Amino acid sequence: MQKLNKMPHKILFYLGFTVVLIFLGLSYWQFTSYKEDSTIINDINSKNTDLPLNIYVKDLYSPKKNGLTQYSYVRLMHKFSLTDKKEFINSWYLRSRVHNGENGYHLVTLYRVSSTQKYFLVNHGWVPLDFDKDSINHSRINSFFEGRLLEYDVQGIGQDDIFGSQYLFRIDKKFIEREFSIKYPNIKLPDYYIVLTDFCTLECVNLIKPYDAPHLSYAFQWIFFGLTLSVVILRKNKLI
Repeated sequence: MQKLNKMPHKILFYLGFTVVLIFLGLSYWQFTSYKEDSTIINDINSKNTDLPLNIYVKDLYSPKKNGLTQYSYVRLMHKFSLTDKKEFINSWYLRSRVHNGENGYHLVTLYRVSSTQKYFLVNHGWVPLDFDKDSINHSRINSFFEGRLLEYDVQGIGQDDIFGSQYLFRIDKKFIEREFSIKYPNIKLPDYYIVLTDFCTLECVNLIKPYDAPHLSYAFQWIFFGLTLSVVILRKNKLI
């Protein structure tokens, strides 16, 4: 305690170690991001199959009964009977998506099966920043969608989505249901939406080999900065 009282650079000591704690927090954040990415890739690889599971939109509403989980590889068909028609409801640009180093969006579309009043959401894939989403004729898109099932995102702090906007920060089930609850009072989305990985009209989303962010390298980098600053602080105050 006497050494702390006699330190020549007390401000450097307390302010410096506050910065060290911030560095350690950033390191922990990057490491958990690395672990999360690894878990996702391992989960996807564990569900790889040669052929997709053929399902209908109605099956998405009882996923456990039909053996469906996140990252299940499926072929989603909307036409269960001759009267079934796929109705386009709305499309959004999902912000801040990169493909081969180029900035752009993912095109997300909400459909409804007319005869059953069942709804489903499709991530069609990547588009460039200048892409016109209204240029797609949704009536001519394939009668099936092939890809992986994903859980919805949750609204976080900041960057809130806005009703009526053509842009989304995240795919939030409750937000989309609220936006269309007046026009479609019975709207209820299934537990999963589908990300196209095959037979895409646009650039498919590569879930198997996504962008390899250097989270682990950044984690070690922040630890190194923290240790280096700690040594400087202790030496300046003649504690080592």
